[in-house]
Amino acid sequence: MTIKTYYTNKRAQSYNQHWKVFSVKTHAATRSVIDFAQLEEICRSQEHPPRILDAACGTGLLLQQFAHRIPCAELYGVDASEDMLAQARLAQGQAQFTQASLQAGKRAGLPYEAGFFDLITCTNALHNVKDPASVLHGLAELLAPQGQFVIEDFARRTFPFPWRIFEWFTRRRDPQHVQAYTLVEAQQFCIKAGLYVLIAKNFPIDTVWRGWVISAQEAKEHLPLLPKMEPPLNDE
Repeated sequence: MTIKTYYTNKRAQSYNQHWKVFSVKTHAATRSVIDFAQLEEICRSQEHPPRILDAACGTGLLLQQFAHRIPCAELYGVDASEDMLAQARLAQGQAQFTQASLQAGKRAGLPYEAGFFDLITCTNALHNVKDPASVLHGLAELLAPQGQFVIEDFARRTFPFPWRIFEWFTRRRDPQHVQAYTLVEAQQFCIKAGLYVLIAKNFPIDTVWRGWVISAQEAKEHLPLLPKMEPPLNDE
């Protein structure tokens, strides 16, 4: 069973309600590291509006928030599940949606020109990717100069939390799940993908879930690849 077949029918229709608290917390963390002033400046100064891609957009909740925050933006969403995209189209008619899976390789297998997007977000999806560094590298190819790349996901928890058992049950319920990563591991993927990490932080979601979020851009030779990172959350 894959993402294309797992998030279908009732799972797609009930996704927003079932994961409401989770989505609110993770999307708030994502928005907290985006430079909206930079995007608003593009609205004023460039010939084209800012272009925003939400990779693995699901039901399009984050794109709805972008539409309210930056009305001038061109919004794009891709997801492997057509049923999830159907929910997204119902809620957000302004965005352009495409069914596609994130792939290792050139431009992450997506049908866009290199350097096309001013902001790319990829939230709650890296745990479903088999080759994260390669997928991130492909997505980075789609970034415009000085473009922002924001990656967010739930975090693998450490001792004493019984993570191995928890993740085993997660795979039983959600067959496309590959592996969750720590913030440090996610930063290493960014480095391999040729990205410069601007912000990297952990955040709490609820009593069980923890998350991390990273803001990055194309790496420059004169800049360090890693920022000063916030201390990890205490699982105890």
